[in-house]
Amino acid sequence: MNIKTRRYLAIFVTCTATLALYGTAAYRVEQARQQPRVYASCNVDQCIPHNATLNSLK
Repeated sequence: MNIKTRRYLAIFVTCTATLALYGTAAYRVEQARQQPRVYASCNVDQCIPHNATLNSLK
C-alpha cells in the first residue's frame, strides 16, 4: 500500500467516523424529542405547571 492509498484510506476512515458520530447524536436528539414531556411537577400536596410564573400563582 503506497502513501497515496494510505492517505485516502485515512480520510475515508475519518469521514466515516465523523458521520457516524453525527448520525448517533442526531438519532439520540430525535429520540429525546419524541419522549412525552411531563407538564407538571407534582409533590405530595400540590402540582405546579412548568410554565407557571409567580405572578400567575397569585
